[in-house]
Amino acid sequence: MKNLKLWAVGIAVLLIAVFTGCASMQLVSVEQDTVTGPKQVRQGQDINPREITVWGIYKNGDRKVVNVNQNNITFNKHTPGIQTVKVRVGGFSTNQEVSFETEVMALRTLSIASQPRVALFKEGDVPDPKWPGLEIRGEWDQMGSHKIEITSCEVTGFMKDQPGKQTIKITYEGIQTTFDIDVRSMASLVIVQNPTKLDYLQGERLDLTGLSVRGVWGDGIPDETLSITASDISGFNQNNSGIQRLTITKNGKTVNFNVEVLALSSLELLKPPTKTEYHAGEQLDLTGIEVSGNYTGADPTKRKSTLIPVEQLTTSGFEPNRVGRQQRVTVTVRGISANFFVNISEAPAQPAH
Repeated sequence: MKNLKLWAVGIAVLLIAVFTGCASMQLVSVEQDTVTGPKQVRQGQDINPREITVWGIYKNGDRKVVNVNQNNITFNKHTPGIQTVKVRVGGFSTNQEVSFETEVMALRTLSIASQPRVALFKEGDVPDPKWPGLEIRGEWDQMGSHKIEITSCEVTGFMKDQPGKQTIKITYEGIQTTFDIDVRSMASLVIVQNPTKLDYLQGERLDLTGLSVRGVWGDGIPDETLSITASDISGFNQNNSGIQRLTITKNGKTVNFNVEVLALSSLELLKPPTKTEYHAGEQLDLTGIEVSGNYTGADPTKRKSTLIPVEQLTTSGFEPNRVGRQQRVTVTVRGISANFFVNISEAPAQPAH
């Protein structure tokens, strides 16, 4: 317990020392007459806080240079001429404002010191907004040349969907300079590899697994493997049997490949439903049924068989209230049918109450 009390006392003393130190570092006043800053500033450029000196008097009597934050500097950097620069300094409760005068020197010219590393684009491409390699320099009245960051400029004139030579405009503080780029349209599409699946059964959806398509530009632009989705393909109809010519369209260019939709030629009942004995009034239950669809291509030797999902079967002929044996039930898919038989007996008598 004694150690705990000593620890608490120590902490209290430390906190008092910290708060006392902070209080002693509280800014009391600033010396307006001693504020200094740059005499000239380039139009459009911010003032570096390190170029501003503000002397302050603190609560403990110290006279020291006050820290200046970029966000606390206010002036009109866009208008050439004499400007009053206002600087807010101090803490939350002791904000004080000082000022000095500077002259914003007019920007005379812009120039391209070095061209962007990439000036040849594929139609549809979007350039890096920083335009790597591009260097822009400005020439200011009485202040010479200086680099200008592209992020400070307005860049206009690039049209990603318009092939040909384009002039890109760089605007900074109302002054412009330009450079040229070239947007190339794709020359052709090439199928590198067809989809794995080229034969379909009637009703199956298009499967593009394995499809590889390359865009060819030429003129020094490397080929590119393109992403192809179903929306890029026309000509496929899953309900129509026969050989179908599908067209891939990308960037205004097309290429084709063929698939075949095999027609459903017959159904085969492999296994009837588990339930074939019914009482009058019961609903048909297809649990356990297995129906195979037989499909044939344009070449009759091309045949495929597969189980038909139960949800694709349409039934007819079942009359739950007609008592009798060997009632024929028909299952149909795309107009092709197969049959099985059920027996319906009288409903069991209800016990008397």
